[in-house]
Amino acid sequence: MTTHSTERHESYWLALRFPEAWFECRCPEAERRQPPPAVLLDGGGRAGRVVAVNRAARERGIEAGQSLAGARSRHRAHDPADPVPLRCLTIDQRAVETWLAEWGEWALTYTSRVSRPPPVGRDVENGPGLLLEIGGSAALFGGLEALVSRLLEALQPWGLVVRAAGAGHPRIAWALAAVLDDEASWLCPAREQLAAVSRLPLALLDWPVTWIDRFAELGLRRLGEVRRLPREGVGMRSDPALLVDLDRLFAERDWPLADLVPPARYAREVSLWDPANQIDRLLLLARGPLVGLGDFLRRRQLAVADFVVWLDHEARPSTRLELATAEPGRDVGLWQEQLRLRLESVGERAPVTCLRVEAERFVTPRPGQGSLFADADERVRDRQALLQRLQARLGSEAVNRLQDAPGLVPMRRSRLQPVSAYRGRSRRSGPTETSSAQLGDAAPPGAFRPLWWLEMPRRPDAPVRYRGETERVETGWWLAAEEAADYCAGELAGGRAVCLRREREGGEWQIIGLED
Repeated sequence: MTTHSTERHESYWLALRFPEAWFECRCPEAERRQPPPAVLLDGGGRAGRVVAVNRAARERGIEAGQSLAGARSRHRAHDPADPVPLRCLTIDQRAVETWLAEWGEWALTYTSRVSRPPPVGRDVENGPGLLLEIGGSAALFGGLEALVSRLLEALQPWGLVVRAAGAGHPRIAWALAAVLDDEASWLCPAREQLAAVSRLPLALLDWPVTWIDRFAELGLRRLGEVRRLPREGVGMRSDPALLVDLDRLFAERDWPLADLVPPARYAREVSLWDPANQIDRLLLLARGPLVGLGDFLRRRQLAVADFVVWLDHEARPSTRLELATAEPGRDVGLWQEQLRLRLESVGERAPVTCLRVEAERFVTPRPGQGSLFADADERVRDRQALLQRLQARLGSEAVNRLQDAPGLVPMRRSRLQPVSAYRGRSRRSGPTETSSAQLGDAAPPGAFRPLWWLEMPRRPDAPVRYRGETERVETGWWLAAEEAADYCAGELAGGRAVCLRREREGGEWQIIGLED
């Protein structure tokens, strides 16, 4: 970042221009690191002409003003084997405005005043953007340079093309940002801003092309040369709005700007270039809106306990997924886990073209921390969290409530298997097994639980007579450490009842408990 020493200002404006907003507002976050080549067309069909290009298209020799056929020809000539298609887009003003509103709310982290400047002329070519009044909050971040550096560093992970310029007047900052190179920035001191504006090339200024062409016919190339013309003559031979904007560019007239009003609810959507239904890709697509929701709540010191994720399809009604947590919070990782469970529970999905996150019921989080020993409230919250995770996994219709049941470990399932299924193993695999006929008078599976547990399992010294079927017990899918084992009641040669256990993957039977 190129900076100059700045003086203290009562008001100092930072202009952020996004020259590729038409592309970035529709590009999934996963593709911004290596964006596909894209062009903006002034109309549909083969007769459309290129109005703007992104970085990837510029590297392939595609330029604004070319025909669509010429752009595709250069794209093929750059790398005939390149599988990345050329994205051809038309301007979607609603998507751009929504995207800028989201970044405007993000900018409220650094200042209390954010404005969306009205269009002056060639906003598509120079890029729409935002104006931030940072003079009042600079001291909180260590000065203007430190604040701007921190702000631009926060934008870097998103892979956006940004031009940043600062000046004491918002119109001057907006004009300076239009003539900078991509990803460049400049903070203009108050004593230099009039000289800097005078040197601005008209060809790079965000004025209508008709204004620039008229001055070019007179041999005028820079804004200072226009300023030196007789004011009355310029007013008679040009648009009256030109003199108004000229006064603003030289800080002689205020530029009325409306402050951004944060929305009352959160809504953000992202689209896919190609429809997809893979869970991993949908989770990657959802990361941006979920992170945005966390930032939205953090800025307002709020939390959310439930929200909705919409999946749009090409020829089917949208899919509505409700996500809920036991306690209101801002945990993006927990939301992603919940979303994965909900996607897995949906089963077969139609290809998704757009994903949207909406939240509107916010609460103020309760301060405090958990106790060393869980009290009744914490146990209720834990049960509620488990219930919601089960419902996310299996569906709210499949799980209505939780009920306590005695058991050694949380059971995912208990499968009864006849002991005869293990016949044919060598004696090294376990004790000698009796025939299935000997099991007829045995105790029902799971009815026997040993009275005494051994400190360490031990191998039986003699063959064991089984008294029931094998019972398999597994830990639940919600635990990080998975365990599974087979249990069976047995009887030693002397008639003493024992409890046997072996690992699910196979192995030897071991005695783990005694009846008395």
